[in-house]
Amino acid sequence: MKEQENQELFVTAERLAKTFVNRTDCHAIQLDTGQYYSVKESLTINHVVLHLKGEMTLGIYLLGLDGTAKFTVIDADDDKGFEKLKKVQEAFPLPSFMESSRRGAHLWFFFENPVEGKVAKNFGLEIAKKYSIEAEVFPKQAESDGPGSCIRLPFGIHHKTGERYPFLGLGNWRAQLDALTNPARVPVEAVLKYQYQEPERKKKSFAPVVGEFGELPLWEKVKQTITVEELVSQYVDLNAKGIGKCPFHEDDSPSFSVNTTENYWNCFSGCDGGSVIDFWMKLNSMDFQEASKELAERLGVK
Repeated sequence: MKEQENQELFVTAERLAKTFVNRTDCHAIQLDTGQYYSVKESLTINHVVLHLKGEMTLGIYLLGLDGTAKFTVIDADDDKGFEKLKKVQEAFPLPSFMESSRRGAHLWFFFENPVEGKVAKNFGLEIAKKYSIEAEVFPKQAESDGPGSCIRLPFGIHHKTGERYPFLGLGNWRAQLDALTNPARVPVEAVLKYQYQEPERKKKSFAPVVGEFGELPLWEKVKQTITVEELVSQYVDLNAKGIGKCPFHEDDSPSFSVNTTENYWNCFSGCDGGSVIDFWMKLNSMDFQEASKELAERLGVK
């Protein structure tokens, strides 16, 4: 009986890996603090089995070695964001899956075929903007020479709380596992229909804008006010190509860069990357909403 259970668990892990894992040359492991450290070793099905057993908690990198993503995740960290994600799931005309989390929820959109990181990122940003959601969007980078951003692989135990967080509305754990081994997926043409456009800069004079579902989220207002280059250059000495030493690790060979066209930063050594909000979060050890609020106050954005 034990051998049969182990075999069934291995098969489930294989099927889940096909859904969630897009990069197998490395992975991340969650610490008791809730943070992750990058492991430059191959991710195997046995790792996923241990994750499901609760013996380790994995973080998975969203961008594959070819720069594509298999899904987008919107991560809201409070009750208000939770309710807005529920509204998206109910009203938005594309399939999604809502996973509860430590402080809110993750809304997952799986694609029929992998898309460029830029397309996946802008798909999530456009939905967050459309529904005025204060939330992080994964993938955070349009592209990355390093592993990029990671997110907790579902169905494991969160090391900070000791809890497993279910997908909502799918029944018991077995039913959830079955549903996520072959989830309903978003056609690529629908992904391309919803694509966020970087806002024009309105430095020092932000005029409030109301979107389709109300006032724009604070992170969008901040992005309209300051570029990544403008913020980062206050803390990192960038050369003419936007490259400098990463402020988040000992960096003898410059591995930090700013993409001025796509308006994001990235560390090739695995210190993450993303928007101005992501930079401020990491620089000051803040969560998404704290960073958005503090930057907005510093910039005079309301």
